[in-house]
Amino acid sequence: MSTEEEDLRRFKFKWTFPRMIVQLISLIAVNAIAFTAVYPYLNLKAIPFGLPILNSVNSPYSSVYGTLDLLQLELAQPEFPWIALGTVFLIGAVIGRAFCGWVCPIGFIQDIITNLKGKLDLVSPRTHKPSKRFKYFVLFMTVLISGTLALALYLGFGSDYKAALGVFASGPFIVLSPDATLFGTVPALLTLARENLLSFFTKPPTMQQVWAQLTQIPPLLAVRILILLGFFGAAWKVPRFWCRYVCPTGALMAIFQKYSYAGIKRDPVKCTKCPHCEVKCPMQINILDLPWEKFNDPECILCMECVDACPHGSLSPKFP
Repeated sequence: MSTEEEDLRRFKFKWTFPRMIVQLISLIAVNAIAFTAVYPYLNLKAIPFGLPILNSVNSPYSSVYGTLDLLQLELAQPEFPWIALGTVFLIGAVIGRAFCGWVCPIGFIQDIITNLKGKLDLVSPRTHKPSKRFKYFVLFMTVLISGTLALALYLGFGSDYKAALGVFASGPFIVLSPDATLFGTVPALLTLARENLLSFFTKPPTMQQVWAQLTQIPPLLAVRILILLGFFGAAWKVPRFWCRYVCPTGALMAIFQKYSYAGIKRDPVKCTKCPHCEVKCPMQINILDLPWEKFNDPECILCMECVDACPHGSLSPKFP
């Protein structure tokens, strides 16, 4: 490597740190109402607007909501989700899945877990390739349930269907999504535990009383807690596990990512086909098999980790 190339590599702009700053600011901004718990005089209210991220409408701290949550709520009215769909079309056409890599709080949490672990574990291609399709199945089932409910309500015979769905009527994915549990249910449980902490130490419960309390936990709450624990465990085992295999919002934006203006290009002159970019990719994309002029792989979240990892500077963002 020449001295000029070494200087280029040494002073090359790195995306990782700025991206993490943007992710941290986004996490605080989309959950800004949490500040009212410390500063009650702040007049902060949620904006009824959606972004293609996971930020639950059931969280009392959400300042903006996920578009998929709003889409489900509007279909349950029933109303056609013009604004939610318009937001998805506009953002998807311009920057694809970039919100997954730069703004989504659930994505940021997964990145923190991966950084704490210190390495990226690869999933075997035989498992990875078919598993990617599962998030599209989750999206399909979410839209199917909400869409058929909206159609039935619009035609005037959906009341029984809505009653049968119960809590899932307002949104099947809203109820089970880990963001609602993490930012809504867990803080509520911690507040309840803090209020009962003094009585716990002054008069410790017996094992029979503890067991009686555990048996009274609603099944749905238990399922949601298990999903959240599974989310953390899977994120530790596989980088961006939720984004890769489960997230229906990611599946929705992946449809547009393939045709978005934003993408990444690879200089075939500088590229030596080394594996650094593919090894560093948290979404495990086969970058070297993609077109060099510009690639918009549906799984790409435009995190720029591959750009930072390339020792030859052959990768760079491209717009349009």
